[in-house]
Amino acid sequence: MVFHAVFALVFAAIMIVAARTGRGVKSGTDFALAGRSATAADVAWIIIGTLVGGAATVGTVQMAYRYGPAAWHFTLGSGLACLLLALFFSRVLRDSESITVAEFLGQRFGSRFRTYSSLVASSGMLMQVVAQFLAATALIGAVFRFPPLASIALASLLTLGMIVFGGLAGAGLVGKLKCFLLYLVMLLCAGVAIADAGGWQALLAAARNEGAPMSLFAYGVLPALVDLGSMIIGVLSTQIYLQAVFAAQTVQAARRGALLSAALIPPLGLLGIVVGLYLRGSVPELATDTAQALPYFISRSFPPALAALFLAGLLVVILGTGAGLVLGVTTNLHHDLLTRIPMMRRRSGITMVRTCCFLIVLLAAVVAWLSLHTAILQWSYVAMGLRGTAVFAGLCLVVFFPKAPWMPTIKPVLFALPVIYLLFIAWR
Repeated sequence: MVFHAVFALVFAAIMIVAARTGRGVKSGTDFALAGRSATAADVAWIIIGTLVGGAATVGTVQMAYRYGPAAWHFTLGSGLACLLLALFFSRVLRDSESITVAEFLGQRFGSRFRTYSSLVASSGMLMQVVAQFLAATALIGAVFRFPPLASIALASLLTLGMIVFGGLAGAGLVGKLKCFLLYLVMLLCAGVAIADAGGWQALLAAARNEGAPMSLFAYGVLPALVDLGSMIIGVLSTQIYLQAVFAAQTVQAARRGALLSAALIPPLGLLGIVVGLYLRGSVPELATDTAQALPYFISRSFPPALAALFLAGLLVVILGTGAGLVLGVTTNLHHDLLTRIPMMRRRSGITMVRTCCFLIVLLAAVVAWLSLHTAILQWSYVAMGLRGTAVFAGLCLVVFFPKAPWMPTIKPVLFALPVIYLLFIAWR
């Protein structure tokens, strides 16, 4: 009863605030860019709110239980990507006055490549929405004992509620709440883990006794480097993260927001690794269902009311990321595809944008239902890599070689990269 009450109150408050944020949303552009009024802090909240979710929390603890410090690649790669975004990409992107990264690339490589890159990048984002739903299903199932289908349905409804009213402004607000919740929850969890283990050295010794690896490359040097590279490239190729830059008031706001994100994201992964190693050393029976590791730790380690608050906050974190990614896919499909079809152009607007959100969430829920026993972080890594192959190479060419005469000859290679990547993943 305690958790149900806290859960309802937390989500009701967030939905109300998101709906109030969205009262000024009158058009698809307002929904996507919040009127290009984002401050540096807003940019950071949007990036963190959509980048740090189930993979960075539930998925990182799950991966740390299996592979130790190798679980850091997701948040480390995210931070490095935000740093590169601030240093090299923010000015060109913000000055372009674009809405989507595919539109930005289409100005140089043509409308066919704009459509192609938008579709491939959207597919990659959809994969990461699936990862958020898998994390949310594990959390809801651990707390409510709901069956997977009911958990996915609830996650879908809450995701829609977070994004459908407020658009990008709502995503930024949720991101701000998420950042504070994340640091509160993960700092306390890591502190309790170290204290219960009898200190950091005792925690490491217990994890080693249970066979926990202690290397950043525990599951192989090449796979780990591919995952890290996929994260960096994928973040720099994802519509919703770049959308925060497009929405910034100025270039300076875009750059400072990305730098703030780069500083705040990697430490969260280290906190998750502490919890995962502690559980590996003290609860070896979790090996049969490692996705439950973080919810289990919170439920066991804190008083019921506080555990309820933390778990509800963690669910906000996970679904907030899913909501932001859904917004990114929606922006791509609406702006790069639907508004360019004469018959659909007359109907485009806020209603169509929200309809797209609903259909994307429905599709992600179906895929999550069919993929219940897959690893959360693996979905995220593949998703990042696929988005990167569709966008990153072209983005680097436009940013670093804007007037190169050989640019048109590169287009066939850009079209082939996603196919090559998928073949590599299938081979690996």
